[in-house]
Amino acid sequence: MQIVPTKNLIVSQRIAADLLGRNVGERLPTTLRYQELLEVGSGTVQKALRDLESVGAVQTRARGHQGTYILELCMDKLWAIAGLGSVTGVMPLPNSAEWAGLATGLRSEFEKLRIPLQALYVHGSYNRAALAAEGKADFAVLSREAASHAAARKEGWSTLDFGPWTYYSYDSLVVLLRPGMVDMDGSARADEGQKARGIRVVGIDPDSYDHHQLTLAEFPGGPGLQYVPCSYPHIPAAVARGDIDAAVWNRTMISIPLDLIGVATRSLLRDEAIHLSHSLNRAALLTRNPRPEIGTILSHINCESVTETQSKVMTQEILPMY
Repeated sequence: MQIVPTKNLIVSQRIAADLLGRNVGERLPTTLRYQELLEVGSGTVQKALRDLESVGAVQTRARGHQGTYILELCMDKLWAIAGLGSVTGVMPLPNSAEWAGLATGLRSEFEKLRIPLQALYVHGSYNRAALAAEGKADFAVLSREAASHAAARKEGWSTLDFGPWTYYSYDSLVVLLRPGMVDMDGSARADEGQKARGIRVVGIDPDSYDHHQLTLAEFPGGPGLQYVPCSYPHIPAAVARGDIDAAVWNRTMISIPLDLIGVATRSLLRDEAIHLSHSLNRAALLTRNPRPEIGTILSHINCESVTETQSKVMTQEILPMY
């Protein structure tokens, strides 16, 4: 048997959702305004407001002809009463220390706010931005550069910047090379008895804005150079197998020494790639035209607390929590 919510409950839910989009110190809409919005009588509105105050979801103070003002808002109680369910965030696969730390920090923040978080882990910044654009996620986590690229294509985006070296840690972006390569700096990467040859096949991930741009900056093309689509998580295996000669990579994504599987590493060499890597290092939370209540919740995320938790994950002081 289906239980139909009462009119009083529905009005309480809608006023609770409305209050989530407001701030302490703001003037509360008049009873008449709520009557018009909710198409109910003044008694129903007044009872809903009294009920919300009685459970500690909101505290107000009347100031005579100036109106009634909000003194306190308890977001978790308002969220529960409004019946809004979970906030959905789409994050990178937690297969690097930085991304595992971000996921842990964000989940910890939502637990402090007592707001349920549903985390989706999706490969590729283009894919994550698309989910936020389509309304299938309330926010997406990308590099700030990828977030800016997505925001420039459509109106109504906003970002929350977590600061430097939160998406890629300092000097973590490198190039992987298969055995037998002559690198662009002229050095040989051949095993004993092998003849070294130049790089001809470079792996590039079409789903990742960062990887696509970094690859073009580090390997800008030339006679005989071929770009081969390769999913970012599969790059070390592709290099080790010889499917590709080289690719840009984040070395915090694998815990075993790469030389054990015959893969060499070196730093980025081209100025364009080095400069771009410094721009890409900042993590950002991207959201598009959020509902007022979602915007309020996201505005209460403490970026410093997120990055402190991330640092503890990266230094193995705490275990990651997805």
